Amino acid sequence: MAALDTFIALRDYVKGKIDSYDLKESDDLIYRIKENQQNRGQSGVVISFNNEEEFLKFLGLHEDDIWFYQVINSHYNDYEFMDSYSVKEDFENGWGLYNDLDDENKEKLADISRIILPMKVDFENETFRGKLSEKLLINFKDDTEDILDDFQLEKNREMSIAARESIEKELKEYLNKFDFDDVGDDGFTTTVADLIMLYVKENAIHLSLKELIKKISEDSSVPGGWHENTYEYQDDTKFDKESFNNYTSSKLDKILEKLEDSEEGVTIQDYTEMTQRITKKFEQDKYYNLPKDLKKETRFKIDGFLYPAMKVVVTLSKGMKQRKVKLSEDNFYNLLYQPSLFNLDEI
Repeated sequence: MAALDTFIALRDYVKGKIDSYDLKESDDLIYRIKENQQNRGQSGVVISFNNEEEFLKFLGLHEDDIWFYQVINSHYNDYEFMDSYSVKEDFENGWGLYNDLDDENKEKLADISRIILPMKVDFENETFRGKLSEKLLINFKDDTEDILDDFQLEKNREMSIAARESIEKELKEYLNKFDFDDVGDDGFTTTVADLIMLYVKENAIHLSLKELIKKISEDSSVPGGWHENTYEYQDDTKFDKESFNNYTSSKLDKILEKLEDSEEGVTIQDYTEMTQRITKKFEQDKYYNLPKDLKKETRFKIDGFLYPAMKVVVTLSKGMKQRKVKLSEDNFYNLLYQPSLFNLDEI
């Protein structure tokens, strides 16, 4: 196939010297011709590469941007714009999900706060929000972390949608500069006349379509940098507040039920005072060596607390083995300072 075949075929098609089949056969990238019988120059030319990755490479996109583009457009997209650590850290600092709570859930949180936090309820106050987060994570860890997990899920959905729409917009705007339209996964559509004009403008009548596209991408400012700016893809209108608040409402109801179902002789004040005494000395979810374990073989971490059972949930770790135990406050301190009372060899 001669180098001038594509340009000559486009010109000859407009003049009626060849038909759409001959034009299609003139270049490997031409997938189909959408004929306009009244004006052949306005006939559509469907350009198709072997696959999406090849198409994006010929546009000149960086391999990291190609990877990111394919990940967020995949049906199995599990890309984490926000991980569980950052969601929890934001929550502990009084940020994050508070902005997406509806009035009903704020009122439920206010009711909970009045019971477990000796501080004026003020959701506009960052310090208050941070203190409330701390109390919730200590006293109602499982339910609170379930809320955080759902928030993370919804935020990642929001950001995936925002990223897809933003990137598609950038790509279309870039390709529209060359009169390329209807951008698809592996190509685009243009017209015979627009291709002829592009060949002449680029002084590239000797190139194939693939070479022409590569040339204009090398001579243009190609979009990209998407994988480096993932936190920019936030759009509140894409966040499913209804789903998030429905789920949060059910979890806050569970916490309120626990607060209301106190057993005789046990109050929520007893419970919060116990958790406060322990967490002042030992952070939750952090491993420590047992103070009186002379061999320094056994470590422990506090997983959480049980109300109204007034138990401390502790994970003991020895080598590769672990064991979870539920202890009263007294027995928790016995474990720390009189470990001989426990059979640590059974871990």
